[in-house]
Amino acid sequence: MKIDGMLIDLEDHLNNYNNVKEVVLARLVKDGVITQEQATEYTEKWNVMLIKPSWFQSWKKRFSNDNSDYLIKYIRFED
Repeated sequence: MKIDGMLIDLEDHLNNYNNVKEVVLARLVKDGVITQEQATEYTEKWNVMLIKPSWFQSWKKRFSNDNSDYLIKYIRFED
């Protein structure tokens, strides 16, 4: 069984993606594009996810034509 290198470094990748999210949101607030309240909502309710399309074949067929091994998605979660 071969271990996927992306899975080994998954936590580091997700930390990097979330750091980028925070930097972009901070810049949008600084430039007046969004308010601090909106940035807080994007920080708390939206999450960066790393998805391997082969784990979700029916989803991939319906929503993605990308043939990458992994996809980065920005997804809203609600209670």
